[in-house]
Formats: sequence, C-alpha cells, structure tokens
Amino acid sequence: MKIKTITFQRWKNCIELTNGEFRIVVTTEVGPRIVGAFLGPKGTNLLYLDKKLLGTSNQKTWTNYGGHRIWHAPEDSVRSYCPDTRKVVAAELNDGGVTFMAPREELTGIVKTINIYPEGNNSFRIEHQIRNEGLWDIEAAAWGITQLMPGGTAILPMNREEKGLVPNRSINFWPYSKPTDSRFIYGNEFVLVKQTAKGKPTKIGLNSSEGWCAYVNKNVVFVKQFEYFDENEYPDLGSSIEVYTEGGYLELETLGPLAILEPGDEVTHSEYWTAAEVEPMELNNDEDVINMLGIEDSDECCDDDCCCHDHEEKKPAKKAAKAAKKSDAKAAAKKGDAKKAEPKKAAAKNAPAKKTAKKAK
Repeated sequence: MKIKTITFQRWKNCIELTNGEFRIVVTTEVGPRIVGAFLGPKGTNLLYLDKKLLGTSNQKTWTNYGGHRIWHAPEDSVRSYCPDTRKVVAAELNDGGVTFMAPREELTGIVKTINIYPEGNNSFRIEHQIRNEGLWDIEAAAWGITQLMPGGTAILPMNREEKGLVPNRSINFWPYSKPTDSRFIYGNEFVLVKQTAKGKPTKIGLNSSEGWCAYVNKNVVFVKQFEYFDENEYPDLGSSIEVYTEGGYLELETLGPLAILEPGDEVTHSEYWTAAEVEPMELNNDEDVINMLGIEDSDECCDDDCCCHDHEEKKPAKKAAKAAKKSDAKAAAKKGDAKKAEPKKAAAKNAPAKKTAKKAK
C-alpha cells in the first residue's frame, strides 16, 4: 500500500492510500471521514461531497460533508449528531495499516476510530471502532455509512439462511418511507434502490446475512463486504444493511451487532471495499444483477449418470450470493485474501468487551 500526504478538495494534510488500482483519500481536518474513492488513475470520485463545504472544518454543529463516516447505532437525534468537525489524529500502525482517531465526544464519551488496511489487490479493510470513555454503560453498534454519487443503483442481497418453518427475511421501512416508492425494486434474491435526482428522502433496511452490498453507477461497481453474526441482535429491527437516499446522493450502510459497552470497552465493525469496472446496463431485476456481476452456476455436481439435481429448475438468481466470492473483475466482490478478523467479544449483546483501545504505535 502506498501512503502519501496531499491537499484534497481544499482540505490540507489528507492521507492518500493506494492499493493496486484502487485509491482512497482520508481528511484529517474533520471526521474521521473518507472523502475520496477512485478506481484507476483517471477515475472520478465515487463518493459524494457537498461542494459548499469543501475544505471547511470546526463547525459547532454536526455537518454533512459527504464521503464515508462512522456512526454508532441506533440513530438518535442528539447522540448520533454529535459534531465531528475537529481534527483527527492519524498515524501509521506497525501491522501496515493507518489509524484515524477523533477526539472524545463530550456529550456521549465515545471515541470514534477508523483503521484502514490493504487487503489483497485493489481492496481495503475499513475498521470502524467505537470506544466508551464515558461514565456509564451504553448499548450501541458500530455503523459504516458511505455517501455515493447520484445516478446509480444499490444492490441489497436478501437473506438466504434456511430457517425451516419460520421466516428468514425482513424488509424494514422508516416512517418517511413508502414501500410503494418507485425507487424500490423487489426481486426474489435482491432489493434494488434507484438513486434519482428529484427523490424525496427514503430509507430501507434488510436483515441480510449474505455479507455484502453494492452500488453500481455508470461503469463502476463499488462493493462493501462485512461479516454477519446470526446469533446476535442488530439495530433497526435486525437490519445489517441499509440504504438512505434523497435527491443529491445515496448512502450505502452496513451495521455491526448491538453491544453493551462498559466504560473502557470497544467494539469493531469491519467493511471490505472493492471497486471494478462493469459493462454499463440498467438494473431492473434479479437477472440484470446476475448478468452484470457475471455470476455463474458453479455448484459442484456428480456426473450426469447419477446426478440428483434438477438443473432445469435452477434459476441463476440462486447463485446471487456468489457475487461476493467471484475472482474476476466483473463480479467485483471477491473477498480476495482478506482475512475476516473476528469481532471483539463486545459484539455479542451483553458479552464482556475488550478493555482499552488499540493504540497507534
């Protein structure tokens, strides 16, 4: 991974991280906040930024600069909107990563940190860490929120866990959302969310166990992967992935499980970012997603003479989860050599959390 300090969109002392053809930029003036994500040397920024706020800092209230941020769920009108407008401390870590730590939030006592590591080629691991430095226990989950440029389509995989005779999937809506919103497209394998220029605010969440979600805009697919823990409780009626969108941008969000954090405890939620070029196409159903990602029916099978599988009845959509495992660029969701770090014990609700934060060395 190549690391250098640059000025970006009028923010000074930004850290640029390059791994293969994928490049991200993190500002140290506010945050922690990733403000740039680029595929290839001539690629445009995949992340939305508010042009009126470029280069600004030290606002007294929470400010929606855009880019990628860390929050703690569930959302609260006071707690979630603590200002993150002060400088962050950036340092290289001995294990090859870079850490970005914000000052302690005066209201909540929470310290937010984003650690970034290279993963394989053209991929990054984004660790979202929240630590309770307050006086009382809190219940919270680490939450990664990525604001993306308008005009694309979000792909949210449905839960595929076998649950026998009980339900295995849920779709959650916020009070300002309408299930009949034309921006929502419901398939058997995916929910698609269209970003439109004149759309009013709306939000949707899924209890997806598939461990990935994606956003396709023009000829680039951006994929976020994460580890799902079936035995734990998730915020927002069990949502592990969420999308919020309005006229200017779309937020692609993943959440970790709820945890009880005693003073000094911390919890980490990791995302694995990948981007790749794809053939531009309109996404309107499951088959479009499968064709765009290049998913194939790759089930291992016995020879034709003794095969017991009904291949004629199999639908390509049944292989949708393979999108997170493909190695070719079209799939853009390969886990690569990424090592899925086990979450800290605090990830399980009411489980004891690890004391002390990871320190930059």
